[in-house]
Amino acid sequence: MFATIQRLIEEEMSLDVPAAQLTPSADLYALGMTSFDAARLMVAIERAFKVDFPPDAMRRETMASIVAIALAVLSLWQAEMDRPDSRKAA
Repeated sequence: MFATIQRLIEEEMSLDVPAAQLTPSADLYALGMTSFDAARLMVAIERAFKVDFPPDAMRRETMASIVAIALAVLSLWQAEMDRPDSRKAA
């Protein structure tokens, strides 16, 4: 998951540091990410991980680091699995 997020960061924006050198907790905003970059990255994350961020996810904290993004995606996956209509019969 981290490698995919790094790749999307590399493709969607220009930071002060190459995406391959980012640590999981590096502050993307401190490294040059703008609000526009964050919105583009969020759309790319949605496509790559087949998730839909709810409107309340449009917060700085959601896209602040690779760890934050990964946790947001995992949370969306968990919410999807917890929905009664998404469970499949065994």
